[in-house]
Amino acid sequence: MKLFIFSIIVFIGLKTNAQTDTIFTKGNQQILCTNVKETTEEYKFTYLNANNEKAKSSILKYLVDSVKYFTSAIDSTSKKRRRKKAAEAIAQTETPEKPWKKTMAIGVNLGNVLEFNNPSGTDVKNISFTTSLDLVLNYRKHGKKLEMTNELHYLFGFQKANLSSGAHLQRIQDDLNTLHDLSLGLGKTNKWNFNLIVRTGTSLFTIYDGDYFNNYTTLGKIKSFASPYDITVSPGLKYQPTQSFRISLSPYSFNMYGVKNNEVRGKGIFITDLDASGNFKKFLFKRLGAEVNFWFDKSIKQWLEMQYRLSFSSDYFEKIGKNGKMDGLFITKVRIFKDIYFTHRANIKSDLAINFLKPYYSQTILLSYAKSF
Repeated sequence: MKLFIFSIIVFIGLKTNAQTDTIFTKGNQQILCTNVKETTEEYKFTYLNANNEKAKSSILKYLVDSVKYFTSAIDSTSKKRRRKKAAEAIAQTETPEKPWKKTMAIGVNLGNVLEFNNPSGTDVKNISFTTSLDLVLNYRKHGKKLEMTNELHYLFGFQKANLSSGAHLQRIQDDLNTLHDLSLGLGKTNKWNFNLIVRTGTSLFTIYDGDYFNNYTTLGKIKSFASPYDITVSPGLKYQPTQSFRISLSPYSFNMYGVKNNEVRGKGIFITDLDASGNFKKFLFKRLGAEVNFWFDKSIKQWLEMQYRLSFSSDYFEKIGKNGKMDGLFITKVRIFKDIYFTHRANIKSDLAINFLKPYYSQTILLSYAKSF
């Protein structure tokens, strides 16, 4: 046995630069080797023989004084490189949580309608252009009770009644709406929340009689920024069983409605109530009673995105029974490639006291660019 150990030491000692571990025998001798594995009775290891070839051997434990595991400079550098690559791979696959989520989507639709020899009416030759802007700024951090949802939705469209050079541009849509939900979680799961929903609506452009962008009819303005404006505030309780679906119930909500521009106000288009001087009022405050909001957000494998908002309000302050309003916004995006989507936008509104089964409905299909940050 001693002769066997001595022969191993002689052969291995010639190749010390290639070894990484050391076995110290009780005879004060050293065995330079690699891949040392310990069993119940012996140490197994790999060494370089006299032919500079890797060979495997073993030594009984009672012949060993100690084992030193160490890494050479070359192996140390190699391991550092492997650790660095592994860390880079983890960094690429694990995105740190971002409490703020920002999303932007811009949609465009250009259409041309042509009709010739219409038997039931006049021919139609017009061109229309519609664009949309959707901005989302949400805050949510794991373990925190405070959450915020902030959305801006803008839809703008115009057309020419015909393709002649004398036809003027007319407004089709000019609707700016924002949605805000501030909530504070209850309990550990945050499924129940105290929340405050605020909805606003107005237009951006100054519009003249005939839906023109200039005063071609000399009859003046019929709409402008903040004329009118609409703000609805709904404090209440929110139930959110999943991250996609939430229901907010407000036992009391109120609305602030006004017209800032004096010329628009003077026409009595939006507010017909008179003040003490006999002029049309520029501001109304109205209690809306109870309100329920249904919000649904869902993304399916990055190719389908749904953003649906639907609210019902019932004014029990004025009338018990069939009354109230319905207001909905439904945005569905289907991914074509990368950040390009087909977007379907639908608005639905109804005065429940007049006709619940025949709500006002409008839709727009656009080609959109959407990006999250």
